[in-house]
Amino acid sequence: MKKLILTIIPVLLIITGCKKSDSSSNPVDPSGKGEVTVAGQVVDFNSGSGVSNAAINVRAKDSRDSSINLSTYTDANGYYSLKFEISSGKDLVVIALKEGYLGDTTEVFATAGRTVEASQLKVKNIATNTNSKRYPAAIYLVTTSLPKIGIRGSGDIEQLMLEFEVVDSSGIPLNLVNAVDVLFSVASNPGGGLSVTPLTVKTDAAGRVSCVLTSGTRAGSVQILAKVIRTSDTLSSLPVAVSIHGGLPDLAHFSLYPTLLNIAGWDIFGNSTDLNVLVGDKYANPVRTGTSVYFTTTGGIIEGSVRTSELGTGSVPIISGYPRPVHPVFGNGFATITATTANENQATISRECLVLFSGTPVMSVIPTSFDIPNGGGQSFSYLVSDQNGNPLTGGTSIKVSVEGDNIKLSGDTDVELPDTQSPAWTQFSFFLFDNDTSATLRNVAVKISTTGDNGKGSLSITGRVR
Repeated sequence: MKKLILTIIPVLLIITGCKKSDSSSNPVDPSGKGEVTVAGQVVDFNSGSGVSNAAINVRAKDSRDSSINLSTYTDANGYYSLKFEISSGKDLVVIALKEGYLGDTTEVFATAGRTVEASQLKVKNIATNTNSKRYPAAIYLVTTSLPKIGIRGSGDIEQLMLEFEVVDSSGIPLNLVNAVDVLFSVASNPGGGLSVTPLTVKTDAAGRVSCVLTSGTRAGSVQILAKVIRTSDTLSSLPVAVSIHGGLPDLAHFSLYPTLLNIAGWDIFGNSTDLNVLVGDKYANPVRTGTSVYFTTTGGIIEGSVRTSELGTGSVPIISGYPRPVHPVFGNGFATITATTANENQATISRECLVLFSGTPVMSVIPTSFDIPNGGGQSFSYLVSDQNGNPLTGGTSIKVSVEGDNIKLSGDTDVELPDTQSPAWTQFSFFLFDNDTSATLRNVAVKISTTGDNGKGSLSITGRVR
């Protein structure tokens, strides 16, 4: 018999070793998404026996992360298990609480596809007489039913519940014998008819109270406070921030505009600018985050859609290329960009704007020659545009210079173009006059030059001054 036992033991060791090796050879990607189970046991600190009906709370260790906040209770033997979705590996905190016991906390690292066994939670029975008088020492937020809500009439959920817990100086929740009134108030309020109900409520057998926040017609951040009036002072919770986002798009609050009105895109492909949207609801709040806006263009190509930010904004690039745009009214070079979304009635609403694809520089001047008498002068009109008669891009430099003695220039001789689509920025003038009192015949040359994103160009004319 002894020989048989000795033979079996190595086999068991081999099997156990194989199982362990198999687990380590199949690591789980901590960035994966899926289900995780957190399980464990709550025991009495002194006896080691399981503690039934202990409250278990599992939340993210990072207090800024509200994506995980779950609760359950232990069974008759002190065991608990929580299964939930997780988007990536997270450090979690597991808390055990029960009336008449000092609570305990442990930490686990959870990844998708695993059952995580938390270390044993040991709660200590403090042998408190539940009928003795205990006093409130702190108020904590236990849970919120939702991370955010929508404004009234947005089509989204308009209410959420906040649950608080009042504990004594030992961290034990107050029972019914020691119940207190908790007052709820709004510390920061965007207005618009927002409300909190009830305003006052008495703690239950677990020391807990709850209130319901109902949104109004304005978006923004709300802060809720829970207070207990004590004999000598007021006990307050930390402010609880709740986000209220906007409603659905409204045409009267829907804007579309380009970052640049004019790009060098008729002859040069690959140049770009951004098309920007600003989308609000009927109350002038930014629409809910992630509202989709779609784009089309009659020239070049454009990114097809964008989801709005918390401020109701979004941007997509338009890139010059085929087809070259032709507008039915303004002609060659003008691309029509259309942005569309849907309003609260599921109807399509849209806005349009223009982006000019300007080409290479074209220049002309009138007159093309001159003969200025002694002490006289001559006015000139000149045109600087692209081949379609449209203005060049913003930042383009236009200069007029003269070669000759005792000759002066005035007028539009040093111009920097703004970002514009207006043909008014294609027409310019200057004045050339003789600044010599002696009647001396001289040859004079005038040069008009331009430099910018559209390219370089120049035009020269000659004449005489007597």
